[in-house]
Order: sequence, then C-alpha cells, then structure tokens
Amino acid sequence: MSSPYDPIDASRGPAGAEMPLWQSRVVLYLRLLAGFLLVKTVYSWTLICGVWDGETSRFEMLSLAAQSAVIWAAIMNPVAAVGLWLGASWGVVLWLVTALVQIAINANAPEGVGRLMIVAGIETVLVAVYAFLTYKAARESEG
Repeated sequence: MSSPYDPIDASRGPAGAEMPLWQSRVVLYLRLLAGFLLVKTVYSWTLICGVWDGETSRFEMLSLAAQSAVIWAAIMNPVAAVGLWLGASWGVVLWLVTALVQIAINANAPEGVGRLMIVAGIETVLVAVYAFLTYKAARESEG
C-alpha cells in the first residue's frame, strides 16, 4: 500500500505536492546551511585536534573565549545541521541559538581571534538571510 506521505522528506509535505516558490527557497537554504555547518564542524574539530601547525592554529594557545566558541561549534553545529537538513523546527531553533551564542562569544573574544570575528559576521548574515526568506515565505502563504 503506497502512501503519499514520505517520512524521509517530511518538511516538503505530501509527496507530489507543489510547494510555493519562497517556501521551496527556504527548504533549499536550510539544506545549504546544513552543509555549511558540517564544514564548519570539521574545521572546529581539526582545530581542536591540532591538525595544522602554527601559533594561531593551536587550540591550547587560543584564549578561553575562543576555545569556548570552537568547542560550542564542534558540538552544536552537527546536531543543528541534521535538524536543518530534515527541515525540523527544532533544527532551526537550535541553529539560531547556536548562532547567537557564537556571535556573542566571538564578539567578546579578546585579541588574536580575527578569524572568529569573520565567523561571527558570516553567522549574522546567515541569520539575516533566513529571516528575509521566512518573511517572504510567510507573505506568500498569506495569499
């Protein structure tokens, strides 16, 4: 017995149903964002494990705030990425909380963490793009 409901892609609704344009853009954005978070996770773990040599890439040489940001990203980003890929609301909430915590930690980190400020800037832009896309999708669904 076939069902029009596909549990693998529950965020898209019943199989074969057409999604509005902006809603499909939100789903695509969330999936691209999930991929970005996984790449960021790999970077965080390579920093923690000391894959690269050099003073700026040694985890133990980073300030406590920078270490906190790296560990937070290494633990929370893959969990949020799974939720974003699935289109689950908990994934979006977890990503937003993770992004806001990272922005706050990175913005308050002391000297020597210029790369973390770049990450904070990127996270801010990503949150703003998500807000714009969801606003447009909500306006589209209102009619």
